[in-house]
Amino acid sequence: MSDETSQDSLAQLAQEVAGLRDLFVRRLADDKNTKQLVQAVNASLVRRDDIDKYKVFASMAKELLLAVDRLQANEPSADLNQSIADELITVLSRYGLEQIDTDGTVDPKVHEIVGIEPVTEGVQPDSIVKVLRTGYMLSGTVLRPAQVIVAKNK
Repeated sequence: MSDETSQDSLAQLAQEVAGLRDLFVRRLADDKNTKQLVQAVNASLVRRDDIDKYKVFASMAKELLLAVDRLQANEPSADLNQSIADELITVLSRYGLEQIDTDGTVDPKVHEIVGIEPVTEGVQPDSIVKVLRTGYMLSGTVLRPAQVIVAKNK
């Protein structure tokens, strides 16, 4: 191989390496820009979700404050307490709160057994005979299990 051919090959190789280097640098810059864009979009989504959560929370808070106003404007009584409790449950149910079902047999996933009574005629073992405290779920997640008394054989 002649010197001139070697130099041409070397020059061509240097040109190809320079092209690959430029391509590599552009790809790095593109990757950096893409990463920054993804981070900006994610930050925007988080801000939008926070705004949506605030809107839901704000409307719920306004409704709950009406119950607080009733408490503050009236003399305490058992009827008022029950009325306010019912109002609060109604408001919270509009936002996904569900009362745990206590008809039928006990389910350890949603019921907390706090007492046992002997099985009587017409009552099945492991059935709920009394509810001491109502339980609640939100979007399928137990917030508070129902406290129940269950019938058991002796």
